[in-house]
Amino acid sequence: MIAASALNEQIFERVEALPEKEKREVLDFIEFLRIREDRTFIEYVNARTQAAIQARQRGEHFTSLDELQQEYA
Repeated sequence: MIAASALNEQIFERVEALPEKEKREVLDFIEFLRIREDRTFIEYVNARTQAAIQARQRGEHFTSLDELQQEYA
């Protein structure tokens, strides 16, 4: 536990010293890491991407990112 605590403290100190813009980038990266690990989400995005490409090739409606996000939620 001590090692984890020391690591947490190092992370907090380094992030705290960053400018606001870079702090937002850190948060975005943390979110990316969480999403990346969600295999279900990755599989869903891949399947929907293929379906959208095929629909577009057939001249059908091309699903927007907003529509995909609403459907997933």
